[in-house]
This record gives sequence, structure tokens and C-alpha cells, in this order.
Amino acid sequence: MARFIEPFLFFSVIFNPVLADSLTEEIDVLVFLPQNNSFLFSHARVAPAIRYAQDRLRAEYPGFHFNIHFENSDSANHAVFTLADRPCGQKPDLILGPVREYEAAGVVRLASHWKIPVISAGALATAFKNKETEYSHLTRVAPSYVKMAETFTAMFEHFTWKSALLLIEDDMRERDCYFTLEGVYHLMDDYNVEFEIIHEGVPFKVEDIFKTNQGTEVWTSARSCWKMKSAFP
Repeated sequence: MARFIEPFLFFSVIFNPVLADSLTEEIDVLVFLPQNNSFLFSHARVAPAIRYAQDRLRAEYPGFHFNIHFENSDSANHAVFTLADRPCGQKPDLILGPVREYEAAGVVRLASHWKIPVISAGALATAFKNKETEYSHLTRVAPSYVKMAETFTAMFEHFTWKSALLLIEDDMRERDCYFTLEGVYHLMDDYNVEFEIIHEGVPFKVEDIFKTNQGTEVWTSARSCWKMKSAFP
């Protein structure tokens, strides 16, 4: 549970100078969490930790009131529409989440335009590294997929490998497997990297892939990448 608390407590570190000088005592925090419990970072699992962090902050900064508002982020557009529908005078001071890529993209773009800081334990895709424009106000508290790609590059240099095959199971909805290995593919321009897309519902014939890709030194599969990502809620 501690890793759920860290993003919220991280807020106190970032805004500590503001808390010391600001005249307002009301800090409006908008939290996007899915109601669907199939996600490790669902409302039922994460909200208690955020409430605990709220109590910790209240004890440390008794003069400030951190008002928490939870919103559902089950669908790709619900989160950004919720943020856009808020009147200008009710824009939040801070946004926590969303975690999933498609939900986070719209929210972070709008929040960056309004200069509202966003802290997320997700949004790990390569595109979110662009901090100069549309994702300028995003802070990610988990290692991005690019960091994983840097690990792969170090392994290739150490073992002098030159080629790899990426197996990507693409559900064409959340596309978590695609985003997981996207960073690896783009960061390894100096190597012979090919990819094979495994579509949902289509039989996966590993024997055929073996025959087609004989001689490839390293295989990397994102077939279980959602389990990997669930470790970073």
C-alpha cells in the first residue's frame, strides 16, 4: 500500500515552498481512479491509501485543507470530459492520475494548458516524455518504459548482441503491451530489431515464429506485460 501513498506525499515535497507562502488554505485535489476492480489501481484499492496520506498531510500542515474529489476513469474519455466540464472557477489545484495511457493523455494535455500539475504513477508510454509542450505539467513517480529500454540497451552492449525479436500482444484497446515495448523498439535504432504482433483471439503458433526468425539472438515478449505494468499502479 505504501506505493499508493507516495504520489500524494510527493505533492507535499513539490509544493512545500508554495504552502509556506500561499494565502489560501483550500487545496483542491482531483483524483482519477477506475471503479473497475480488475485494475490494481482501482478506486477500492487506492482510495484508502490516499485518505491515509490526506490525514498525514493534515497533521503536518494543519492550516491547510486538502479537499479530495474522486472521479471515475473507467473509459478513455470520461476523465478528460469531467475535467473539461468543471467551471473555470473550480479548476483543481492538483490532479492525481489517471494511470492508463489513453485516459492520461487527454487529462494531461488539458491540465498542462491550464497549468495544473498532474502526478501519476502511470502514463509510462514514450510520448509522455515530451515536457516542453502538451505534457509539461506531468510528473511520473514510476520508471517509464524508456527506462526499461535503457536496461535492454545496456544488456545488448554487455553481451554484444545485435538482433532481437519483440513479441507484442495487441488488444487494440488499452494497448498496454504495445506501449511497453514501444520504448525498446525506438531506443534501439543501432540494432536489428524486428517485431511480431500477436492479435487477441488469434492462435499463437510459436513453432512458426521459431522457423521464421531462426538466428535471432534475443526474444522479448510483452504477452504478459499487463502483469508487469500492474506492479507500477
